[in-house]
Amino acid sequence: MDSNITVLAISMGALLCAMLVSLVAIIEAKKHATKLGLVDEPDHRKVHISPIPRVGGIGIITGFFAGILFLQIVNDVFPMSHSILNLPDRFLLTGAIVIAVTGLVDDFRGISFRQKLVVQCLVSVYIILAGYRLNLDFGIYPGYAKALSVPITFMWIIGVTNAVNLIDGLDGLAGGIFLISLLVISICSVIAGIAVPIVLIFCMVGAVLGFLFLNWHPAKTFMGDSGSLFLGYIIACYSLQTTIEPQGFFVFLVPVLAVGLPVLDTLLSMIRRLLRGRPMFYPDKDHIHHRIQRVFNYSQRQTVYSLYAINALLGCFAIALMLAGTIQGLFITLAASLFVILLLYRLRYISIEKLKHYIHRRRKPKRVYAAPMITFGK
Repeated sequence: MDSNITVLAISMGALLCAMLVSLVAIIEAKKHATKLGLVDEPDHRKVHISPIPRVGGIGIITGFFAGILFLQIVNDVFPMSHSILNLPDRFLLTGAIVIAVTGLVDDFRGISFRQKLVVQCLVSVYIILAGYRLNLDFGIYPGYAKALSVPITFMWIIGVTNAVNLIDGLDGLAGGIFLISLLVISICSVIAGIAVPIVLIFCMVGAVLGFLFLNWHPAKTFMGDSGSLFLGYIIACYSLQTTIEPQGFFVFLVPVLAVGLPVLDTLLSMIRRLLRGRPMFYPDKDHIHHRIQRVFNYSQRQTVYSLYAINALLGCFAIALMLAGTIQGLFITLAASLFVILLLYRLRYISIEKLKHYIHRRRKPKRVYAAPMITFGK
């Protein structure tokens, strides 16, 4: 009992430290945002109507590492806590630093997506070599499954790292979605009997809460690319641990559902732009949060609450998969798929009328024209 109280007290101390440092760092950075060019100007595809400082990423990153430093100091002063609170994996932290620096450079100076993608690819390879993998244990062909896990893990890390950036379109949305996914993954890890990285969780929660104090509608700051890429990278790597211990045939879907909303929005964006013949990362105003606002005529806060609920429900499916066997997992997967289909239909991504029109057009026989006869002279 005493050790549990010690863990809770130290963890709460780290959370408060991360939150305060995050909040103070953002407030101080806001004072110099205009001078440093860290201001998000409004345009036709954004919902804010006045310039907003995008310094939230500075606070999130600073707050997180301040919490880590606090725990390192506690470990030095009280050596007994070494066995209680383990600091995050050094490979994870190294990759986080590289991603954070890349995002900060983009916020301050601006770099192309290709340059950011190169860095993300290198970090993904580094993390995979460090042992982070999406376990695809189907019980059959284990050698092929293990080989397939490498490219899928590579795409997962890059995809989720950018997914948080894509969904960051409303005040309080990306930060809140991140916290919900973080909670779901932690619950799934406990169910699987996997050691939960308490230090990582409490430091991240504190840093994001400090940001959300100033990001709630009407927002006084945005997180920028530095914040969104950093959060995306952390949740991408952390979610992989839910598949370490085989829990059933469908366990590989647990991280997909736990980070459900950002993943779904990213997939929809890629499909939408591919069908329209646009670049894969062409900015538009047709994300899930845009659709909810248009279809239901919701305010920003109503839209954010709705998206929280959707992500939480997908997270419940992930938790149910961790508790289920193979047969139950099949039904849970079907239920989750049905929910996603109904959601897409309700948001008018799927249209029965357009589908019927497309099928009818494909079935309609093509008219054959006779070639004109050409004569010369009489």
